[in-house]
This record gives sequence, C-alpha cells and structure tokens, in this order.
Amino acid sequence: MTGCVHGPASSPAVHAGDEWVRLDECMDRAPRDLHPWLAEPGLLTSRVRRACAGETRFSLLRVERAPLALDHAHRMGVADADCVLREIEFACGAARWIFAQSVFPDSTIARHPWLAELGNVALGESLFGRPEVSREPLEYREIAVDDRLAVAAGGLEQPVWARRAVYRLSDAPILVQEVFLPALVHDGRVPSRPGSNE
Repeated sequence: MTGCVHGPASSPAVHAGDEWVRLDECMDRAPRDLHPWLAEPGLLTSRVRRACAGETRFSLLRVERAPLALDHAHRMGVADADCVLREIEFACGAARWIFAQSVFPDSTIARHPWLAELGNVALGESLFGRPEVSREPLEYREIAVDDRLAVAAGGLEQPVWARRAVYRLSDAPILVQEVFLPALVHDGRVPSRPGSNE
C-alpha cells in the first residue's frame, strides 16, 4: 500500500515511510473526505461536537504512568524517563470516530499537576483560550494496523491516518496524537471545510 510512512522495520511490506510529514506532503494519498479533519487547525473536540451534535460520546479510556518512549522524548525535547499517558475516544452514536493519545512528560506534570486530573474533561476544552498555550506545526502519517499507535487505538483491521503536534503550556510540552478511525470517513457527516476553533 502507499502512504506517508513506514512503521517498524520488521514489517516493511505494509508501510511506506518512517517519518511524520507535513500535510502537503501526503494529502494526495489521504481519503478526500478526510481532508477537512486532517486540515483542522486545532484539537478536534469542537469539530466532533459540531459534526455529531447530540450523538457525541466522549470516553476516557486510560490514564496511567508509563515509560516515556525515546522518540516521544526526542520530539518534545525532554530527558524524562517517564510520563502520564492519557487516551480518549470520541464516538458518534455507536461509531468510533477518533482515538487520541496525550503524552505528558513527568516534568510537565510537575509544573501543571492538574493535567493528570482532567477526568472526563477533553484536553482541548481545557487548553482552549489559555494565552500561555502554543502549538508546534502538525505532522501526519498513515499508520498500519501493527503500529503501536494503531494497537493502542484497538480493533483496527486497515491502515488509518493520524496526526500529531506538540503543545507547549508555558513551555512545558504535551504530545497529542489523534487517530482518525475508519467510521469517521464512512459515516457521511464529514464537514466541508476546516473550522477555526479547536
């Protein structure tokens, strides 16, 4: 198959690269109906609520301490050994639309301990409007079913698209990775253009 990136070297036949890239480098390979979601300039909380209205379901799947992956540490520019992993899912009715994983290094939690206690509040809604929040450029890749991010999302039988960005809260980094699940494209309620909200 074609896509932006390869995953692990142990399974090269199902991947197509090994880097996260800019949207303009892989947009032509992404499903057209997914383009507005990929191009959304902020976190996806508000877009999901607009598209799904009263059927929106937010589920907190996991919050736990974990070793900080070396590539994540490198991307955020930290030397932490551990982090807090937070995984959530947005669904529209019974259809799973988006899986998101937030990675909070220990140094970020030490400065902002409330991030580990968000509960059922979406991260995007907590960060929205804070003047001390900045975001680095979004990055994209198509991930295979055996990619660790796809495995975390669970139940995938086909490659899916994902994007990620590092947010900085008073310079403390947070890595947010968002996976666009197959039902989002197949549902038929994809908005026509990117919005301006988170």
